[in-house]
Amino acid sequence: MSSRAPTAIVGRKLQSLDGLRAVAIILVFLHHIEIYIPAVNQPIRVAGMYIAQGWMGVDLFFVLSGFLITGILLDTREANNYFAAFYARRILRIFPLYYVVLTVVILLGSWLNSPRVAATLPLPQDRWLYYCYLANWIGLWKGQWGGVNYLAHFWSLAVEEQFYLFWPLIIWLVRPRSIPWVAGTVAVAAAVMRFAWVTQGGGERAVAFATTSRLDELSVGALCAFLFRDAERMAGIRKYLPRVAGFGISSFLLVVTGMLFFPERAALLLYGSSPVQHTVEDATLFFADCGGYSLLALGFGALVLLAADTERDHTRMQQFLKSRWLAPIGTYSYGIYVFHVPIIGAAALFVLPGLVKRLRTEAEVVFAACSYIIGLAAVTFVISALSYEFFEKRILRLKRYFEATYAPAQDEAAPDGPAVAQEAIGS
Repeated sequence: MSSRAPTAIVGRKLQSLDGLRAVAIILVFLHHIEIYIPAVNQPIRVAGMYIAQGWMGVDLFFVLSGFLITGILLDTREANNYFAAFYARRILRIFPLYYVVLTVVILLGSWLNSPRVAATLPLPQDRWLYYCYLANWIGLWKGQWGGVNYLAHFWSLAVEEQFYLFWPLIIWLVRPRSIPWVAGTVAVAAAVMRFAWVTQGGGERAVAFATTSRLDELSVGALCAFLFRDAERMAGIRKYLPRVAGFGISSFLLVVTGMLFFPERAALLLYGSSPVQHTVEDATLFFADCGGYSLLALGFGALVLLAADTERDHTRMQQFLKSRWLAPIGTYSYGIYVFHVPIIGAAALFVLPGLVKRLRTEAEVVFAACSYIIGLAAVTFVISALSYEFFEKRILRLKRYFEATYAPAQDEAAPDGPAVAQEAIGS
């Protein structure tokens, strides 16, 4: 592997990736507020159908995580405190906000002592799974997810934390030139396992949330991190990246479009003449498990690599990703992800019922829905910004005590890259 990145920017923050983070969290937020979009006419109804697919923002997050985390690990692989520095910095970034929000939501729900509120929280016997970052396995272990749960979105954070447990060891043990083969093998194995699992009767949602089922997206991100640091390989694949990104993402959306507009035919094609009634969401998840996630991994992987590789260019994509309105959303994206579902849930419990009672006409419904959604977005952004500036950032300052350190003989070989490279995660 080449010791220098093709664009000589390994070792500093990539603004374009903050832009992709913003895109990812916007997609996820839109997915969760889609139910509040009033289907008053056909265009809005169709738009709502596509907005509901915003869950694919989580897939973009997985690819980004694989890319950024593997980049950090590759850049600090020779550090004396390789494991200690990595895990200490990850804990400082992820744990404080996660555990504070998890604990406050659960305690507040218990203090309110309302059956309505209790019904939206994890069951008491399941809460230890959230504290151990194992919430994504609930659907598999129990056979169902249960009802509404305003902490259920923490499943994706559990997947990432479980990935962090073994991936640093693999990067440390494997020779650098073998990393693409390892990442590729893991990606293919995850896709094959997921396909076999769901076609043999595994529940679509339980399969989709399993860590083993999302390793292809994380591994594709890891593969892209390796390629980004190899100038020779990047020169050979650079021109293909826009096509690969377009193929992966557009192929997925094309299939989903067919399912949205022809749900009965899609259900018949996927499930045969099954006596069980399957929804469009079921069919979409089934397709995603059978190959859709792999298409997104391919498309998003190429997109992330393209964004990183053209960081210094003045393309329209870079202008968009570095725009002033996307930058703060990307910076606060972790907080937005953690806060947005509990905020949406609290508003649904305490604000929405009173608002709905006052609506009389279709125009009032549309205006109220728009105002409600904008209000949710604004409240989520403000709370996330305050959390980052006055809570998270203070904890992140402690990262300076866990910089990667090198033996004296290696200092000249890695003068300033690894220590700064960890800031590429944007936190």
